[in-house]
Amino acid sequence: MPSSLNDLRILVPLEHPGEETTLVRMAATLAASRRGVLHLAHIRTPNTQSVSRAPRLLEGAARLAGELGVSAFPHLAENESVTAGVQEAVKRWDCNMMVMGWYGELGKDAVLGAQNRTLTKAVDVDTLIYRVGNQDPARRILVPTGGGAHSVVGLQIAHDLGRAWKANLEVVRIARDRQCRPDDQILRRYCEQLRQETLLRMQLLDINAPLTIIPAQDVVSPIVSRARPEDLVVLGASNDWRQDEYLAGSIPDDIASQIPNPVLMVRAHHSQELELSNVFWEQTIRLGMRPADKWDAITQLVDILVEERQVPAALGQTVLEAAMAREKKSSTALGHLTAIPHAPIPDLPAIIGALAICPEGVDFGSPDGQLVNYIFLLLTPQQNYRNYIPVLAQIASLMRIGRVRAAFLKCQTPAEVKALLRMPDKPQANGH
Repeated sequence: MPSSLNDLRILVPLEHPGEETTLVRMAATLAASRRGVLHLAHIRTPNTQSVSRAPRLLEGAARLAGELGVSAFPHLAENESVTAGVQEAVKRWDCNMMVMGWYGELGKDAVLGAQNRTLTKAVDVDTLIYRVGNQDPARRILVPTGGGAHSVVGLQIAHDLGRAWKANLEVVRIARDRQCRPDDQILRRYCEQLRQETLLRMQLLDINAPLTIIPAQDVVSPIVSRARPEDLVVLGASNDWRQDEYLAGSIPDDIASQIPNPVLMVRAHHSQELELSNVFWEQTIRLGMRPADKWDAITQLVDILVEERQVPAALGQTVLEAAMAREKKSSTALGHLTAIPHAPIPDLPAIIGALAICPEGVDFGSPDGQLVNYIFLLLTPQQNYRNYIPVLAQIASLMRIGRVRAAFLKCQTPAEVKALLRMPDKPQANGH
C-alpha cells in the first residue's frame, strides 16, 4: 500500500550542516504542504572527515525547520559508507521521500562519479535532488513534462511549492517533430492530443496552471530558451535514470547543464504498475447497463461500489458528490467510445474501480461527438499523486484498440471482461 503523502517523512542527508539552509527550507516547505516531518541526518564514515560541530549545526537546522512550522529531528549517524548510512536511515525512520542538495556542475563526468548517483540508485523512495540557486523562494516555477511517472511526481511537487511560495506555475510539453512545419496538419493534431492528455493529467492532480505545447525538432533547446532568471525549473527524471546512469546523459541532465537556474530533479520510486484486473473485479463489472444519461451512469456505478462493499454505505453520498463535481468541471470522455469518471477521496487506502458496458451508448460530451459504451469509474486516493496515472494510461491505451472494444461488447460475463483487462499482449496499436 502506498504511503500517504499527508504523512510525509522526508530524509534530508546533510553533508555540511549549517551551510545547507536553502535545502532545509525547501524540504520543510514540502513537508509543511503535506503535514510531514523532516529527519536531518549527517553520516560519519571512516573515510570522510566529519564536521566537528555537526550536532550543534543539526540542532540549528532543526530549529530553522521549526520556524517554518515543521517538526524536524536531527540525527548524527555512523556507518561504513554514506550510502549504507542513508539506506539504514530510510528504514529506521520509515522515510518515504529523500531531498538532497547538489552544489556542483551537472556535467556527465561529474555526476557519474558523484555520491548522489549511488544514493538515488540504492534508496528506492521518491528522491529530489536540488541544485540550489540564488532565488529562494522562486517567483515562477517552470515544469517541463513528458508524461512519465517521474514527471507526474515533479508536477505535483512543483504545484505544492508554488502554492506555498505563491509562485506562478507554467507547464510545458514539447511536441517533437523532425520537420516541424507550421502548416503540418498531422503535427497540429499531435499537439492537440498532447494538450488534451496533459490537461487531463493536470485535472487528475487538481492543478490549474497555464499549459504550453511547443512543437520543436528537439526537446532541450525550447525549454532552455523558455527559462527565465527568476525560475525554479522542476524536471522529472527520464527513464534512463532506471538504468546505470541515473543522473547523466539524459534530457533532464542536458537541460540542467545549460541553464544557470536552480533546478529540482525528481525521481519517483520504482513501483509495480497496478494492473487493471486488480482494480476492476468481477463483482464491480456490469454488462448491459442502460443509464438515462451520464449522471445516472455515475450514480449507478457508485451504487455498485456501495452494494459490493467496496465503499462504506455511509460514504456513498460523499463519493457520489465528488464524482459529480469532477464531471461538472469537464467531461471525462476520452474518445474511442470510452469515459473515465473519477473522484479523489481523502484517505482512501487504494484505487477502487467499477466498469459499465453500455451497448446503447451514453452521451458524455465526448470530444469526437460519439456516445460512450465503456465507462470506467475510478476512486483514487486524494493524497497519492502518482499511482493512478498509470491506470488511466492503461485504460486509454487498451481502449484505442478497435478489436478490444468490439470484444468487450461481445462479453457475456464479467469474467470474460476481466480476461480482456488481463490481456498480456496489450499492443500499442493504432486502433486496429
